[in-house]
Amino acid sequence: MELKDKVVVITGSSSGIGRATAIRFAKEGAKLVINYSINKKGGEETLSEVSKYSEGLLVQANLTKPDDIEKLFAETERKFGTLDILINNAASPSEKVPFNEASQSDLLELLNLNVVNAMLCSKRAVVIMNKKGLGKIINTSSIKGWEHGGGSVGYAVTKAAINSFTRTFAKQVAPKILVNAVAPGYVRTRVYDNQPQEKIAKWLEGTYLKRWVTEDEIADAFIFLAKNDAMTGQVIYVDAGFTLK
Repeated sequence: MELKDKVVVITGSSSGIGRATAIRFAKEGAKLVINYSINKKGGEETLSEVSKYSEGLLVQANLTKPDDIEKLFAETERKFGTLDILINNAASPSEKVPFNEASQSDLLELLNLNVVNAMLCSKRAVVIMNKKGLGKIINTSSIKGWEHGGGSVGYAVTKAAINSFTRTFAKQVAPKILVNAVAPGYVRTRVYDNQPQEKIAKWLEGTYLKRWVTEDEIADAFIFLAKNDAMTGQVIYVDAGFTLK
């Protein structure tokens, strides 16, 4: 798929990987729908960067709310008339409450934010994509969705669910809509700002490349999957070799 003039929705694109990916797609000539829940300033900054290269639309939507999901896609159609690519990136970057202390409400909140929103957004996107019979959905997974998730039990479960959803939904919407995922390793985003340097050093030592993965390197993987027309149901690990161990 050529990306010029394609309409791309990226959820959770007010900062971090979502922002970097939105800017990369804009540089390819794609039209971007930028989404934020509470980080309006970040959303506006992403839109400003995107607008240097292409056309953009900023939509506030809390994707744990079905009405807000409908708003996101309705405004996309109103502005651009179609949708070519959905990137399900919005998620909690970590557990708010450690698993051993988490209540049922805490776990359901995490599942709703990290899994159910991606499922509902995908279902809504397919309605639009089916109008012209093609499209792509790319989910953001994580190395913690692999066979082990460290101490983040609840978070790991949600990302394993994203991997399963990617493979299963790909079968349902094939051959016209392709569904894949990108699983980042340790990417230097704000979630690590308050982590002890000793712990960070140990994590990076656990990779074969002994370094952080950059946001741009994750964006590269999203661009690759968006352009590739021969892959579906795949999870690409961009993890500096972490999952080799």
